[in-house]
Amino acid sequence: MERRKLGSTGFEITAVGLGTWAIGGWLWGPQDDADSLAAIEAALDAGVNWLDTAPIYGSGLSEKMCGDALKKIPASRRPLVFTKYGLGDDSDFRNPTATRAQVLAECDASLKRLNIDCIDLYQLHWPVTQPVQEQASACAELLTSGKIRAIGVCNFNVDQLEAWKATGVPLHTLQTPLSIFRPATLSDAIPWSQSNGMGTLAYSPLFRGMLFGTWTKDKSFAPGDSRASHKDYSGPRFARHIQAIDELKALAENHGTTCPNLALGALLANPAVTGCIVGARNAQQGRMIATLGKPVSTEATAAVWNIVAAMNNDLATIA
Repeated sequence: MERRKLGSTGFEITAVGLGTWAIGGWLWGPQDDADSLAAIEAALDAGVNWLDTAPIYGSGLSEKMCGDALKKIPASRRPLVFTKYGLGDDSDFRNPTATRAQVLAECDASLKRLNIDCIDLYQLHWPVTQPVQEQASACAELLTSGKIRAIGVCNFNVDQLEAWKATGVPLHTLQTPLSIFRPATLSDAIPWSQSNGMGTLAYSPLFRGMLFGTWTKDKSFAPGDSRASHKDYSGPRFARHIQAIDELKALAENHGTTCPNLALGALLANPAVTGCIVGARNAQQGRMIATLGKPVSTEATAAVWNIVAAMNNDLATIA
């Protein structure tokens, strides 16, 4: 599997990594603990070398599942562990706040749940109301004390990235929503990050599962799954997305690959994109993650973006 340096963090990650946002059931409906552990173990056995999680996923359960998996892994094989702060640890109550005291306390709680001494990448989950200087200073303390190895932010725009840069505290990564169906940050935040020596992590690169290419127009979602209420996952907009995916599947077959690999390969063809976070809910999906992110040709990448452009033209006429 391809390894890429994650900005100036000093470590490398596989281009595709395991996101544990599905583990613990935050926004995705019920999840079995045994399946969660099996997904992590299968992904690591297949070559994935980093996990991305957060306290709010399953009210701390996702971090605990990662910690339980890490207990079984020799130190020499331990994956890099990325987690977050700034939303609390109650999945029923999203609380975007990050005072110095909260940042330090959340870090200690995460270390305990994860059963580790140091978090490899500690990320502000969403922008908060407190001045960015407060989070930056708190993270600098954690970096100096050895509780974290690198600092990241999620969902920042260019102005917010500039504000962090002005604090003088190092910033190593940006995690941003990015897929071929949602490419907006390729035109602003990601180029900014690249020019400032940062790594970029794409979350939801398979458009919340749609780009796995296994769904049909009659796809339904379990109770508690937030996708059911999103306009892109029902009605005529959903149908147009599925039409585009059918075209991508045909393109993938012609190039000897798969729809999800094509979707990720088109993103990773951009050198500014360091890695993609793909979730897994069972061992089969965990193993599959390691098969994704393989390079695709320039010709195939161009064809992907042509399919997406035609879809977006049609979506502009659908409410």
